[in-house]
Amino acid sequence: MNKDNLEGAVRSAVGQGEKFVGQAIGDRATTAQGRYDDAAGKAQSAFGSAQDAVSGTVSAISALDFSGMRDEISKLTQQVSDLAQNQLSTSRDQVVGAMGAARDNLSESATVAQDRFIAIEKDVESRIKGNPWGAVAVAGLVGLLIGKMS
Repeated sequence: MNKDNLEGAVRSAVGQGEKFVGQAIGDRATTAQGRYDDAAGKAQSAFGSAQDAVSGTVSAISALDFSGMRDEISKLTQQVSDLAQNQLSTSRDQVVGAMGAARDNLSESATVAQDRFIAIEKDVESRIKGNPWGAVAVAGLVGLLIGKMS
């Protein structure tokens, strides 16, 4: 009960008393004033009750336990963190796998190129050994061409 409840109840009681006295002595002004005070007191008392209800609601809302909500937010944060870690781990594994495959392909390509170069070198060597004067002639021609270009 708050101040408005108490004052409203007192004013209503006084108003009922005035109304009773006014009716008893036949004074219309006193009766009207009593009715007015009674109605105003009831209104003030109702206002006080409404304030009490609002205050109680505010107290109930402020007394709500937000720890459950905090726990849910904490769980959600943890789940998001775990998901990000898993995604990062998966991405890292994919990049490492792609880099390994690229290294293997490059190594294989280098081996194939080296094998081809060795085969070409052996072929040229065998041709030079088979026809040494032809090789000297080709070398001379290449020398002349280079000399003409500069």
